[in-house]
Amino acid sequence: MSQVIVIGGGLAGLAGAVALADAGFEVELYERRPILGGRATSFIHPSSGERVDNCQHVLLGCCVNLLDFYDRLGVANHIDFHETIPFIDESNRVSVIGPSGLPAPLHLLPSFLRLKTMGIRDKLSIVRTVAGMVRHVMRSRNTGYPETHQAAEAPSPVSMSAWLLAHGATKRAIEAFWKPFLISALNDELDDIDADYGIGTAVRAFLINRRGYEVGLPAVPLGDLYAPCIDYIERRGGRVVFNRGVTGIAVHGGKVASISLQDGSTVEAGAYLSALPFDVLCRLLPQSQASNPYFAMLAGLSVSPITAVHVWFDRPVTELDYAAVIGRRIQWIFNQSNRHSGANSVENDGTNAMENDGAYLGLVVSASDEWMKMPRQMIIDQAMEDLRSLLPAVRQAELLKAIVVKEGRATFAPNPGCDALRPGPSSPLSNFFLAGDWVQTGWPATMESAVRSGYQGAEALLRTQGVRTPILKSELPAEGLMKWLAGNRGI
Repeated sequence: MSQVIVIGGGLAGLAGAVALADAGFEVELYERRPILGGRATSFIHPSSGERVDNCQHVLLGCCVNLLDFYDRLGVANHIDFHETIPFIDESNRVSVIGPSGLPAPLHLLPSFLRLKTMGIRDKLSIVRTVAGMVRHVMRSRNTGYPETHQAAEAPSPVSMSAWLLAHGATKRAIEAFWKPFLISALNDELDDIDADYGIGTAVRAFLINRRGYEVGLPAVPLGDLYAPCIDYIERRGGRVVFNRGVTGIAVHGGKVASISLQDGSTVEAGAYLSALPFDVLCRLLPQSQASNPYFAMLAGLSVSPITAVHVWFDRPVTELDYAAVIGRRIQWIFNQSNRHSGANSVENDGTNAMENDGAYLGLVVSASDEWMKMPRQMIIDQAMEDLRSLLPAVRQAELLKAIVVKEGRATFAPNPGCDALRPGPSSPLSNFFLAGDWVQTGWPATMESAVRSGYQGAEALLRTQGVRTPILKSELPAEGLMKWLAGNRGI
């Protein structure tokens, strides 16, 4: 078996390592921390002793490669899918988006028309905007967009906000629907999101296939989803090495010759798959390589933060499993009591079998630039102010403890035109390949993008060995009317 070194144990590195191990390679994965999962993991909080996810991570039914990765590891049964998405508005009214018997892309339309969060003019504006997205797909179907996300050689630098306004979205529709969905999905403000990313995300989730929008919540701590990777790789002749970060990459003759580790040692392999953050990668490369246009363009990418607030109460405070929040600072509420008590998904009538005496909620704020500057207690105070206004039971409950987790570099920022700065998996170095949610995958910075990049990197490496076995899974197929509009394939 040939040896491959994978640098980084986040989702991208793990996906690439698992795919390469399946292909018969002896994989050595080096991770600088004592845990796997990168920015999507769980850890023991040092002061509280609680095991928490660094942030609530959600997948959708359209995340086919992420689900394939979970299937490989045998953990797909730990993802609970929900067919309804609750919204809580400024007046504490709960509205629910859910399926109907209509074909795609009309399957969610009846629930949209019943939303309490908007008036009829706003709802009709969503219909007009969605029609514009369908036209976008029809214009793009001959180019493969966004399966490869290369519909144009020079991506149009149009923001999602400008596109929505140009296509008839009302201010209320933007505030009550497009913001909660797109800011959380793409982790930036609508003025700073490339319209192509926003349109592609909306079409995949809501239009192309009836399952695309379904929300998948991990029923276990995120770290439990990755734990099987160690045994998976070892049983195929490889190993996972923790607490051994990479400090340098040596290049000779157009190839990577070795990598240096933080303990002063060096290791070599026939090929390398890097799943490092883009800025870290450039710092580790020799200057002669970092100035290569392939790597140098990465300096144009920027990052966007996410903040998570974990709160524990002495009593149950909500029967919802989760909800999008409109008009407050917090954007999503996730009822982690259900997960940690082993409760099932919310039933159709909105009730659940919460058995714990207390409650544990996870709160999420994407694109949380303001909270990055605030002290921990001020963030907790603001989150609690929102919760008390949203959930009446919180006003009578005692806050037992709270944890704030700031991810200042959570994702790359999906700024207009940034797609041109995302490289493919094959680098100018013949035995060096890239993975990471920032690599050109056709997706914004999501767990799906990370896994796609790992699979793409594995495929590119295999091609250099004369192996063309497909690893990357196709997008969800078009259904219903979209089967005709999108040309009988996923986007």
